[in-house]
Amino acid sequence: NYTNLLDQWQRLETAVNVLNSFPVGIPAEDYYVSSRFGRRRDPLKKKWANHPGLDLAGWPGTAIYATASGTVVHAGWFGPYGRMVEIEHSNGFKTRYGHMKKVRVKKGELVNVGTRVGDMGKTGRTTGTHLHYESWFEGKVRDPAPFLKAANDVLKIQERYEKTSK
Repeated sequence: NYTNLLDQWQRLETAVNVLNSFPVGIPAEDYYVSSRFGRRRDPLKKKWANHPGLDLAGWPGTAIYATASGTVVHAGWFGPYGRMVEIEHSNGFKTRYGHMKKVRVKKGELVNVGTRVGDMGKTGRTTGTHLHYESWFEGKVRDPAPFLKAANDVLKIQERYEKTSK
């Protein structure tokens, strides 16, 4: 009946909106992970410290992309992050992109997954060219690695689908 169909459509719409808020896009065009999330020896102070993100190393100027749709809430210098972009996504998610050579978005701008937000650099407190990438959920920093793995899994599924649908 019509009411049942409408209820199912609304549940599907809600699920799609939640999934679209997850930061599962690819944050940089070409990179390798140079430092993981969690405890590590600080490269400048040489003491153990918590590292709240992933360091994704690459060439200066490498494209940096939004990993989910949202609103830019910071675009510019931010202390040890150097040139940084912070994006608020829906459902309690936000992401940060630090140490950029160039910021390509402005505060208040709406971005989609895959929008180029900046260029990889070495601004702020850093020892070399990389993207410092953070994922936040409900006010707490989270390990971005599972989100990146999910992004890779989604890309593989899409590639398989494209091959079989041709």
